[in-house]
Amino acid sequence: MFALIAAQAAANHGAISAGQLAAHGLPVATRTRWVALGVLTHLGARSYAVGGSPSTWERDLAATIIDLDGRGFLAGRTAARLHGLEGFASSAIEVLVPRAHRRIQLDARVAYTSLPLDNGATVIVNGFRCLTAERLILDGPLFDFTRAEAENAIDSGIRLRLVSEQRLRTRVIARHNRGINGGRVLLEALVDTGGESRLERWMLRIVREAGLPRPVLQRTYREGTRVIARVDMLFGDLVVEIAGHGFHSSRRQLQRDEQRRTELTTLGLRTVAFRYEDVRDRPAWVVAQLRALVRTRPGAAA
Repeated sequence: MFALIAAQAAANHGAISAGQLAAHGLPVATRTRWVALGVLTHLGARSYAVGGSPSTWERDLAATIIDLDGRGFLAGRTAARLHGLEGFASSAIEVLVPRAHRRIQLDARVAYTSLPLDNGATVIVNGFRCLTAERLILDGPLFDFTRAEAENAIDSGIRLRLVSEQRLRTRVIARHNRGINGGRVLLEALVDTGGESRLERWMLRIVREAGLPRPVLQRTYREGTRVIARVDMLFGDLVVEIAGHGFHSSRRQLQRDEQRRTELTTLGLRTVAFRYEDVRDRPAWVVAQLRALVRTRPGAAA
């Protein structure tokens, strides 16, 4: 019997439910004795682990899902970490539960919602049922997401193609107009989103605070089926590239960058690049250059 129990638990990161133990024919009295002997470890209201199994975050998630018993889903920072969103590495566990189950007892942070938690709101990631990236962002205020956390979740969700910026913006505005708590935080977090990195978000904020027009983001130029370039930002005919820490430095990479710049020039575009240190340390200088470049574009008023 124990070998079968251990095998089933091993397939679930070391966790097993009281119901599964009973299905194996383990009497309650024997289960209690095994816990006293360390053969089993009592993790939660319905969850156990086989003694000696490693205490991992994944085992804690599996135990939480057992204890939820279908009454809620992994959410908040936990779901963000599962999706691989930037800046989420906490081992704390957060779950979202319908208000009908307000008395649930869990060793986790629990938030409640009156909004539907249907199939469109959840997804399986690495074997764990959790909120979709879009839904965890929308419900981030229930877990007191800071503006920085909301921004990181939105930016990385967009970059990983887990979230549509326009759809998310529409849903955030709708929630805000309905007076749902947290709408203002999400609206503020959305102001400078759309870039594909934190650096690009900083740049967007600099542009907005300077009163410059918002650029077109991630524009792709092609020659037939060949991609010439996918540019970071576009102000009219001005291509603005943001070079992060991993900017190109090898001879081959520099050659490719120059070919890219030359081909963009032949399309009638001007190009300029700002470094990470420019955006971070001297935003006023960046703004001054942008003002001059946007003002002097062909056809612009003097």
